[in-house]
Amino acid sequence: MSTSTSDACDNTAYSHKITVRGYLQTHGEVASKDDLRAGTDVPAWYITNIASQAPFYTSLNHNNEYVASKHIVGHRSTHDGFWRPEVDDGVAVFHRKEDAKPTLKHLAFRRPSGLTASEANDLLGRRSYRPLQKLADQQEVHATEWLDTTVYTHSWPSRRDDQLAQRETDQPADVTHDDPADDGYLYRDELVATFLSVAVSELQSISPERAAALVLRQFEGDSFDALERRLQRNHSFREALDYTEPEDVPDGTSLWRAFDELHPDELRDCLQSMCGELLADHEHGGEFVVIDGTHIAAWANTRDEIENGEVEGASWGKHEGSFYGYKVFLVVDAATELPVAITMETGKRNDSAAFEPLVEEFNERYDTDDLQAALADAGFDSQDNRDFCQDQLDCPLLTAINPRRSSPLATIKDEIKELFKEHGEEVDSPYDALERLPQKQLSEYGVSVGNVEETYIFQAIKERMHRHLRAGVERVFSRLKSFTGLDRVRARKKNNVETHVVLSAVALVAASLTAQRQNKPGLIRSPSRLI
Repeated sequence: MSTSTSDACDNTAYSHKITVRGYLQTHGEVASKDDLRAGTDVPAWYITNIASQAPFYTSLNHNNEYVASKHIVGHRSTHDGFWRPEVDDGVAVFHRKEDAKPTLKHLAFRRPSGLTASEANDLLGRRSYRPLQKLADQQEVHATEWLDTTVYTHSWPSRRDDQLAQRETDQPADVTHDDPADDGYLYRDELVATFLSVAVSELQSISPERAAALVLRQFEGDSFDALERRLQRNHSFREALDYTEPEDVPDGTSLWRAFDELHPDELRDCLQSMCGELLADHEHGGEFVVIDGTHIAAWANTRDEIENGEVEGASWGKHEGSFYGYKVFLVVDAATELPVAITMETGKRNDSAAFEPLVEEFNERYDTDDLQAALADAGFDSQDNRDFCQDQLDCPLLTAINPRRSSPLATIKDEIKELFKEHGEEVDSPYDALERLPQKQLSEYGVSVGNVEETYIFQAIKERMHRHLRAGVERVFSRLKSFTGLDRVRARKKNNVETHVVLSAVALVAASLTAQRQNKPGLIRSPSRLI
């Protein structure tokens, strides 16, 4: 008897699940509980308690009023786990972690610089102070007072220290707006219009409208079929792209072909045009650039493909550990934090070997008359690179010292590190630092007069004085990966991977240029405010 009752309940629950899924599929995959009650014959008790049903999620905001299927949230969510469909009340926020508490814990643990309550409010679309404080009280996350605010971080001390150190560099120096204000939001249709105004004169391989749709895709992480549906549903996107009716939108296959035919160098032309406009309006634009690289993983279907190295252009490399994929190298303007030049290499490519192609790309596209120095980390430390930089850009290359090159350099690096630790605030010039260094002869460092290492003390001091400018490149990489999907490559052909990489930089700069043209300077480095 009990078995028959149980089977009946299971059949009833299955029937309700199918009915709700069918309704969601015909209503944009998201609906309010009131709409489900009015539009289906599913009992009210089932809809009221639908969050307890495994196939469905309720929204983190709007008092959990909106419903979506677990499959759709997982399929359409961006790399940070969020899916934000438009609804009658604005935007409903869903996350793969399902509920607010695990979502906040996930963000506090995973975000490179931790999480504040105001950041959580923006991400979840709801007030998050109390649940964050409760997580801290239960010691599931750690709360740290930092510059008059509370930062919630990983509970492990080592991870917590890394996150707080990262937050120290979140705000760039020397480029703060004179009268900072809350500039509200940027809108994706405005961004599309901005990109189109540039792309019309730069693109030949595909139509500017299809390229603009691909730029939009970088922010959403959509498949090409999902991009087609997004454009069909959103009239403001269609208007910006000059598609009069939903049936005018190219299908997913056509959008994929456009992506396949789009030439990366044409995208670089767009990037150059947009960066040129932004740099021209910044007081310190073009004075310092930072050069750095990061890695992205290849997209492979099986483990065997990775182990056998079967993905075109990808290879095993080392960068923060071993990885199989590619390396992306950037030239970033330090004042504006714009990725002004970008190249891609195979994963095993040495940083120093990638330096010359990157500098040549930058030099060919930009006026470097105002450039005072290029900054880089120890991976680019070589005399050949310094000579090449001076020859091409007519400015010094200031790199961190690579102590593995020789024991004298390791000694010099330790001396300078200790000096800036004790007297950093008192050093206004390299000569101030030299006066405070222990007065030793170069021979005591094991350096003979006339060797290239003779200049390392002076160069290393100059690099240390400008090191704060290097932090900007890490923020740029973070934005590219967090907001434009740089590290979510879903292509296997080398040319398509490069297209994806350059599209990420183009999308980020298009958001910055949109903020400038809309007279919202506070949003030039805030792609998180794009809606």
